[in-house]
Amino acid sequence: MSEEEFEYKGQQVKIQMVQPLTGGWLWQTDVNGTRLTSERRAPIKYRQDALQYAVLEAKESIDTKNCGTT
Repeated sequence: MSEEEFEYKGQQVKIQMVQPLTGGWLWQTDVNGTRLTSERRAPIKYRQDALQYAVLEAKESIDTKNCGTT
């Protein structure tokens, strides 16, 4: 398992990448300590592609929440 952390629009994002025995990559994303649910259930073959997908999900979630508060 590996972790990636970054800040986006003042929100702390942590992504944990895991590689199951079946192959591919899965992830768990937390924004400010709250786990996001992902619509994606199947592993993605390449780690970098999975990480990009996870980052995109996190940013979209933050953008959606920010749009509702402005």
